[in-house]
Amino acid sequence: MKTILLHVFEDSGFESRLQVALDIARSNEGHLTCVQPTTQFAPMSFGPMGGDFVTGINFEDMDAAERAHREKIEKHLKEEDVSWDWQTGLGDPATLLTERSRLADLVVLSQSYGKRNAGDEPLPIAGDVAVHAHCAVLVVPTENMSFDCQGPIVVAWNGSAEAAKALRLALPMLKMANDVHIVTVGDEDVDFPHTAASTFLARHGVSTTLHELKGKGSEASDIIGGFAMGQNAVALIMGAYGHSRLRETLFGGVTKNLLNDTKIPLLMGH
Repeated sequence: MKTILLHVFEDSGFESRLQVALDIARSNEGHLTCVQPTTQFAPMSFGPMGGDFVTGINFEDMDAAERAHREKIEKHLKEEDVSWDWQTGLGDPATLLTERSRLADLVVLSQSYGKRNAGDEPLPIAGDVAVHAHCAVLVVPTENMSFDCQGPIVVAWNGSAEAAKALRLALPMLKMANDVHIVTVGDEDVDFPHTAASTFLARHGVSTTLHELKGKGSEASDIIGGFAMGQNAVALIMGAYGHSRLRETLFGGVTKNLLNDTKIPLLMGH
């Protein structure tokens, strides 16, 4: 993980994702790129009948807050032993991060609180970025203030193209882990069983332990999450949205459930 993108936004999850991104960059001798979506633009007054349109949004205050946040973070980064740069851009944060991920190894975001509705909660963009990004996406719970790159990692395996891509994208991280567990829940994919994933990793020098757990349907997310917690895993690797996003939105699914409820960082690929 040599090029790491960090979503910069002043919310309750920023400090945790900053510390996790710094730990990963430091352990990999990597570079941190801070990506800050910005509101900076020349405001215009307009109205449907040619008159002035008055908005309740104070863009000057928003701009000042963004600049103050940047100055604060840059001061912090100057004291860290990690190379870094700063990028700003207009537009939707998920779109901006996806565009900037073309030559990156990892995007670091925060887990949204879901139904807790805190005023300063992280933006709920992790699912969109995970589906469209060109690299791995790490979703960090706000409680996680560090990341041990040598700690145990759990891989959730179902034989899907998404799970395989997540596995490949996570390879640099898996090579550093002191313990890697590949877990399946319910029936295995006949063409790509978890033994195939284990063989692939073995060819890259990564030893794994295989686990077959009982369960089905909506139980899978609880089973996988509980297993990862039981292994003291520092991350859970999984494919994002193996079924259609509409289906998961309507009926629930492993990706949706873990994005909302995970207690450890999720590394996702699609």
